[in-house]
Amino acid sequence: MIVKMLLVGDTGTGKTHLCVEVSKAIKSILIDVDDGAEEIIQKLEAENTVLRLDGTPYSTFLKSLALALKQDASMIIIDSLTELKVNLVQHIKGKVMDKGEFYIGGVQRDEPKKIADKDLFVLTWELYPVVYDRIREITRLINSKDKSYILTYHPPIDLKSVSKGEVQMFAELKRITNIVAHVSEGEDKVIIKKDRFLNLKELDRETFITYLQTILEAKHIKEVKQKMEDSLVVYNA
Repeated sequence: MIVKMLLVGDTGTGKTHLCVEVSKAIKSILIDVDDGAEEIIQKLEAENTVLRLDGTPYSTFLKSLALALKQDASMIIIDSLTELKVNLVQHIKGKVMDKGEFYIGGVQRDEPKKIADKDLFVLTWELYPVVYDRIREITRLINSKDKSYILTYHPPIDLKSVSKGEVQMFAELKRITNIVAHVSEGEDKVIIKKDRFLNLKELDRETFITYLQTILEAKHIKEVKQKMEDSLVVYNA
């Protein structure tokens, strides 16, 4: 069965560790945008099932993604979408600075805005729709393939400052995935905001990992139910 998961949590909450543990069940490719997965893969002795690819800078990410989609790996992990956004902002900023001008919203309609001083130029809100559109294009592409995937995401620190583009992007991620889970620092519990398999709401981390591995290895949802019953997990059918 195919898992399409959005895993949300702050830095240091164990998202990468959880992803690598899950991927020990099937052949996976981890695109390491956060540049911190190699040590975890080695620590968990997951080299036989997890292939790590560089995810930074953005141009390298695109090459790694193209390779991952061509490979016979059953699951793709992008760790994380948050850092991918940062890299994409830098990529677009570089393109704009090279050109010396930009269009509001990235759409060519009126006269472009000239960059007066490249040393002081920062990517303004006018170009952020392009950033979120690119991320949505990437996630839609992955979602269209016959592969499982895990996308990790760091929630914004200040919810009041979240842009409309990020809100729309997050809403689409929640819509296209079949599991949305949240992890917190120092907490063994995984809070499950969405589960289209057994409609679970909360599990400890170890059981959650087992649950995901069971889904990935199963041919039918009945197998998952039986395994979770055998593990004495209470679920809402």
